[in-house]
Amino acid sequence: MSEAVLDALLRPAEDRLVLLKGGTVLSMDDAVGDLATGDVLIDGDRIAEIAPSISAPAATVVDARDRIVLPGFCDPHIHCWEGALGRIIPENVPQSTGDPIAGAPVSSRSYMHSAHRLFAPAFRPADIYAGTLLTLLNALDGGITTVVDNMHNARSPEHSDAAVTAMFDAGLRGVHAVGQPRSGGWAETFPADVYRLRDRYFSSEDQLCSMRLYAVGSDDLTGLFPIRKDLDLWFSFDSHIDQQPLQQWYEEGHFDGREAINHGNFLSPGQRQLVVDHGAQVNVCPRIESQFRYGRIPYTEWVEQGLRPGISNDNPMTYGIDMFSEMRALYLLQRVDAHRYGAESATLRRILQSATQKGADNCGVGAITGSLTPGKKADIVLLDTGRTQLFPRNNVLCTVVQAADIGCVDSVFVDGKPVKWGGRLVGVDFEQVRTLVQESHDHLVRTVGWPHDAVDFDD
Repeated sequence: MSEAVLDALLRPAEDRLVLLKGGTVLSMDDAVGDLATGDVLIDGDRIAEIAPSISAPAATVVDARDRIVLPGFCDPHIHCWEGALGRIIPENVPQSTGDPIAGAPVSSRSYMHSAHRLFAPAFRPADIYAGTLLTLLNALDGGITTVVDNMHNARSPEHSDAAVTAMFDAGLRGVHAVGQPRSGGWAETFPADVYRLRDRYFSSEDQLCSMRLYAVGSDDLTGLFPIRKDLDLWFSFDSHIDQQPLQQWYEEGHFDGREAINHGNFLSPGQRQLVVDHGAQVNVCPRIESQFRYGRIPYTEWVEQGLRPGISNDNPMTYGIDMFSEMRALYLLQRVDAHRYGAESATLRRILQSATQKGADNCGVGAITGSLTPGKKADIVLLDTGRTQLFPRNNVLCTVVQAADIGCVDSVFVDGKPVKWGGRLVGVDFEQVRTLVQESHDHLVRTVGWPHDAVDFDD
């Protein structure tokens, strides 16, 4: 992967014709199929052709031998602002309901307490920027080309601006899902500020990034309905949407199928069928659900009723953002259910479909990304099968889901432009990013009086 080729790939879209030559193509499009050896032609920001062999004399040729070429992963649910506090909550110890004065202190390892009641009110706009940028660069590094940033710490317009700016600076296909903080004092400018955000940052329909509304499902959502109608926006919801009158809202047009439900827990079979019948979307969080919450990922229930969920990472305060780990966790948990209860397990292809096309559907961009399809945007990942853990490749689906990791991601294209090349993010001064993140981290732990050492071994 030479620097001369990289320079050619960084030309403006109108001057860019790229031929990925000789790779193993895993398209995730049944009409296109898969190729043990094949070519992918990129014209500007779109996929122009996929075939066993393509002649394009004017194209810049990328040698894709020893590479698996697949669509970028799409994650519809990450709280990116938390990035500077990565892995600070190693497990979700339930919050005590006792009286702290009487000797039953609230656990610092409770996510709801630590993230929302302790740290979130201490965030400055600069902290939002640093955490969001780091999270999104982590996503790109691991082949996640589309992210819905579920921003539930919009304490002021400046905090929202910082999150949007970080998304633009990261260079991925992003969706800013703006919502109010869960606790602490704030400017209370949401939801009115949504109009300003739309006009300032997302006025064009043909741009890399877009926006939507975010809310917890149990919140009073009626105040958001007029804004949704005015601005024609998607919704993202965290848990407990089951507490709302879904049938009434579908009948009245407040819900219209452009809803992405994170976690997908608690809904009754009848409520699930309403969601499925109206074309809404669901994503599951394998690591969060198995560790933090209920141990049950409702993947099979949704599939049985006609909807295959996407996959999301959710929480960078405990996990590294890593779609390979999420796919592996979901597949293993599916296999456990199959062995114990005789449940039908998702195949490797279906797991990968949830990380790509179904994730894109949740992100509201399924028509333009999520698979390697001529006419779609060129959001593409190249995995290096020359690495010891992937050689020899044998079964391609098993190689991607059961063996690969972030270190195997050789190159990543977004909109036909390389954002990772030869194992390194393009145009990123990571030392500068590290400095921003470290300053933010130190400010936050100092401000809240975090009761653990800077580097701790507490279990």
